Amino acid sequence: MRILAIETTQRQGSIALFEEDTLSLHHPLPADARSAATLAPEIKSLCTANQWDLNTIDLFAVTTGPGSFTGLRVGIVTVKTLGYALAANVVGINTLDAIALQSTHTGEIEVVMDAQRNSVFRRRYQLQAGELPQPLGEVEIIDDQQWAQQLTAGIHVSGPVLAKLQDTLPEHLSIENSANWAPQAISVARLAVNTPPLDSPLALMPNYFRQSAAEEKHAQQAN
Repeated sequence: MRILAIETTQRQGSIALFEEDTLSLHHPLPADARSAATLAPEIKSLCTANQWDLNTIDLFAVTTGPGSFTGLRVGIVTVKTLGYALAANVVGINTLDAIALQSTHTGEIEVVMDAQRNSVFRRRYQLQAGELPQPLGEVEIIDDQQWAQQLTAGIHVSGPVLAKLQDTLPEHLSIENSANWAPQAISVARLAVNTPPLDSPLALMPNYFRQSAAEEKHAQQAN
């Protein structure tokens, strides 16, 4: 099975070509090229360079959140369009799940991403060697300092927001190698292998896990 996976929730996204459980290509995207107009041509160029005909791709996969509103929309619109145009299957992957998969840790891990406004998205997992991450709860939003204070001694943590928070984290935490903090398209592809495809590409939707600042302000004014 051929899988094309993309990850666009961070400033620098990536594309992965994955065939029969083997990575064919993992390509970091330019940090300034995160738009649907530039992403689709880059995908086509990479497939051509690696002798992959778009019509031979069995599955398109993309992160659906949490992540930046713009980044999620770009990735999902691209995969939805490709899946619909090529009559191919598509899957959406939770961004925190992809980060958890990248960890070298065994045991419990807490994965966090920036939720803006001094808060983080968090989710805890159980990791076992050779197995997919097992979520121990749902995605939550919590104040970033409150999150750090609640963590017990020895807990392992990972996620791109650690680049901003690491200087304020308690010393008793175990921190994942920084090379594994940001979600990667190859992790999206590996999770996609074991994820049932959606009934239709048109069913692919982002999950922001929170309202935008404008939506929250409007809701407050309405109340």
